[in-house]
Amino acid sequence: MYEILAIATGVFIGLLVQSIATTWVKVAALALGSAIVGVAVSFISGELRESWAYLIFDVSQVLIAAVLTVVCASVWRQRSAR
Repeated sequence: MYEILAIATGVFIGLLVQSIATTWVKVAALALGSAIVGVAVSFISGELRESWAYLIFDVSQVLIAAVLTVVCASVWRQRSAR
């Protein structure tokens, strides 16, 4: 159940970051947002009390969803501009 929360917030972060113009700020916002949300999801789900290893999984999940959203949105914007 909490994996859905991680993926959904990753998509939301990706959509928010899409409007940033410069690449390095976009990358920094993706990394920082994914880390914050990944820690929050691990804490909310209670996985953080079991092991810190879950933190890596949750942050990765959010980051992958955010990056895929940015890539898909860029492709969609380029194709719709044609």
